[in-house]
Amino acid sequence: MHRIEAYIRLAVLFIIIISILYLPILFTLKKRGKSVTRQLSYIGLICSIFLIIFATILFVPITFQPEEHILNIKPFNWIGNTDSFQQVIVEKIPNIMLFIPFGFFLPVVVKSQRRLYKTALVSFVMTFSVEFFQYFIGRSSDIDDVITNLLGAVIGYGIFKICQYGLENKKCWHKLLQDD
Repeated sequence: MHRIEAYIRLAVLFIIIISILYLPILFTLKKRGKSVTRQLSYIGLICSIFLIIFATILFVPITFQPEEHILNIKPFNWIGNTDSFQQVIVEKIPNIMLFIPFGFFLPVVVKSQRRLYKTALVSFVMTFSVEFFQYFIGRSSDIDDVITNLLGAVIGYGIFKICQYGLENKKCWHKLLQDD
């Protein structure tokens, strides 16, 4: 549970910092007729990418000469372990939660990503790249992380589609999706 709280605190902190840094751009683009709602979606995507990079790569010390490389390529190997419930709470749920905002904001911001397979492909490439990089910096690489991250992105995309159908006649939703 401590790991989930740490991710939530980091997310809030990053959103505040990026929002403050983005304020001058917000006012400049607002004067040029760009929707504030649309700009907030950019902030959401930037924050989600930054949080993914920070939580998966920068959160612990990096060493390019680790004593050992840990690689798990057997999916769901943790099921049946005595502490599998704790592993779900500590590792799997945060991995899912980490990619939900990315799965939502990617199709909102990038019009060409408004199909599930495209959002899933970009999410897969991102999470695979992170796991590949983690292997070489002394962190563990786990196929389950790829699966749970991809699941989180798909859930985020599902939330996007629910909003798209539920809010399709709302002005705020059209402003959010407008092309620049």
